[in-house]
Amino acid sequence: MRKASIVTVTALALFGSLAVAAPPPMKSSTTFTDNGTTLVVAGNLLGLASGDLEITLEATGTETVVCADAGGMDPPPKEIVLVGTKVVTAATNTPVTFADLASSIPPAPVCGQIEGDPLLVKQDVAFTKASLEIRPVQPDPMLPPLKPVRCIQCSFKAPTIDGPAKPQQCLILPWC
Repeated sequence: MRKASIVTVTALALFGSLAVAAPPPMKSSTTFTDNGTTLVVAGNLLGLASGDLEITLEATGTETVVCADAGGMDPPPKEIVLVGTKVVTAATNTPVTFADLASSIPPAPVCGQIEGDPLLVKQDVAFTKASLEIRPVQPDPMLPPLKPVRCIQCSFKAPTIDGPAKPQQCLILPWC
């Protein structure tokens, strides 16, 4: 009985001190914006080491394409993952601010053509989740990337519609 109590108290003390000691990694001012076919993120990160950091955005969503072809056949919606990367410089104990971190643009959809003119009317991506992976920049491009120092995984309550997008929840992990 006494041995179990000591183990329990030690475990609670260890996990409690880890939870209190870790500064909040993301300020509430982080914003997501759906620009139709890309997702753009801006915000502040706290508690990171100094130096150059690479922030990678991975945005997952459903792409829909509306073509104006004579047969009325549009490609079926499909899930896609779009990636964007930005390098920022961090100073010790200073929030790292980043802006305009955008996902890549999806590939051009395949629609028919009439006399050489494409029949694309509209392409849109409704985003359902996004993740940010933060890692130190690898100075030697011949070596593999360095390990991530933090991952932030966010999900949206409903697929995004063009404009500001507020995540339902974001999980902050010390690994990816």
